[in-house]
Amino acid sequence: MARTHHTFDRATLRRMKPTAVLVNTARGPIVEDAAIHQALAEGWIAGAALDDIEEEPSKQRGWRPTNPLFQLPNLIVTPHAAYYSEEAVRTVRTIAAGEAVRVLTGRPARFPVNELKVGSRPSRGG
Repeated sequence: MARTHHTFDRATLRRMKPTAVLVNTARGPIVEDAAIHQALAEGWIAGAALDDIEEEPSKQRGWRPTNPLFQLPNLIVTPHAAYYSEEAVRTVRTIAAGEAVRVLTGRPARFPVNELKVGSRPSRGG
């Protein structure tokens, strides 16, 4: 998203404490790759954990791990799938199926995305 692109750039990272650890579990481009590399390499912050990077390598055909971020000892990067485990997948599927059954049988969803007031109808606008 344009609103959040490079939210963590050099200026932002420079304002952080040297003992700070940046954790990004959102979209990779929120953190500027070159800026986080410089911040970690030069000790502006202590470390970072990123659940994806700006480059989004898994979406590039023939991608090879050449990003200099991967050489930093004070950085952990996951492939935007840090939640993944067989148990998590099974749980997500069970919850989704249960919610579908609840709603299709006229009961309220346990985990609604948008709360609706009794008697109201969802908008069909676009």
